[in-house]
Amino acid sequence: MAEHFFGPIITLSTGRVVPVRLIAEQHVIEDLGYIPSFADWVRCIRPEPWMGRAQPIHVIVDPFAISDETKNPS
Repeated sequence: MAEHFFGPIITLSTGRVVPVRLIAEQHVIEDLGYIPSFADWVRCIRPEPWMGRAQPIHVIVDPFAISDETKNPS
């Protein structure tokens, strides 16, 4: 994300070029003590009731999807 906002490199006033990723990784290591993996990050998410109410959107998105009314006309 840091690279997205600041670009891949930062040029210091001395002319030295520093990779933004290196700065960001150092910052995370100083705060957390390590670089968390995606699995570490996901493991910390607490599921909330609203997260399980997702509805499939394929019927809305796919014009060729077969709806329940098409399968079983009354």
